[in-house]
Amino acid sequence: MIRHRAVLALAVSAGLTLGAGLAAPARAEPVQAAAQAVVETPIPGFPHAVLYSLPGEEARPVAVILAGADGGDEGGKRFGPILARMGYATVSLPYYSPNWGEYAPPPQYPDLPGSFIDIRIDQIGELREALKAFPTADVERFGLFAASKGSEFALIAASRYSWIDAVVAYTPSDLVWEGWGLEMVEAEGTRSSFSFAGRPLAFMPYRGFVEGLMAGPGKADLRAIHENGRADHPEREAAARIPVEDYPGALMLIAGGRDAQWNSARQAQGIVAAREKAGLKTETLIYPEAGHDLVGGDGGPRSDPRSGGTPEANATARLDAWPRITAFLAESLKL
Repeated sequence: MIRHRAVLALAVSAGLTLGAGLAAPARAEPVQAAAQAVVETPIPGFPHAVLYSLPGEEARPVAVILAGADGGDEGGKRFGPILARMGYATVSLPYYSPNWGEYAPPPQYPDLPGSFIDIRIDQIGELREALKAFPTADVERFGLFAASKGSEFALIAASRYSWIDAVVAYTPSDLVWEGWGLEMVEAEGTRSSFSFAGRPLAFMPYRGFVEGLMAGPGKADLRAIHENGRADHPEREAAARIPVEDYPGALMLIAGGRDAQWNSARQAQGIVAAREKAGLKTETLIYPEAGHDLVGGDGGPRSDPRSGGTPEANATARLDAWPRITAFLAESLKL
């Protein structure tokens, strides 16, 4: 129990989160449409999910926002109005809200999963059914806009649902990874991050996650935790690999060569290779000097010690990628 408390205290003080994404400070997006009123509508059956759309009943393509391991809805609140003003029926879908019990501040949403364990992929299918009740949401044009652990979620979903038409995956993973949470501190390597149809998905374990927490604030090498886990378990890679070749739709990947959270450039290249074997095209933007903090279209440097790369390289990558991403979405979803 002493070790348990020490680990959690260090985790909280370090702010250690795997695969943060979409929750960077909001800035003006250079490609953002002129400010217009955006209608925000709760989606029954999906706690804290919101549909952002322009006024009126014109059916618009759906873009679902899936944030990374920071959880909550900060990313949805940031990008929901931006994408809505561009002409999408945008859904902020919070699916996880970190809950470390007495060792951290209360979770933003106590009614969402507080551990990143067995997150349900099938909720995307249920969401699509629910959106059929909204005249502004054209579910026949359905896309996912995701980052980091959200990209892992999005790629798993796309490999299982043929009606997904487009995926934007920032700093993606080619594997399903181990889950984590309060109950897992003393049970490393035993649970998956994601599930489908009530069954946990095969996953790749980490090496040294708890050791990384115990090392103290800022000392955990999250990239090594992932890469070493992968090196330790080559026999598990085939089962843990996301079958991206089963997704025939449009896919854009954005990654940084100096990503400090995980090796998103390597993982993006693995995704591309698997899809090429199946004769599938993948739009890929890899920025060798950039890190993990790539979401958005602002060109101003911002500091994120978890990211890797330099603030300047990350800002340059964001500014270059954003118009390519918006063009990709518009073409793929027939905006």
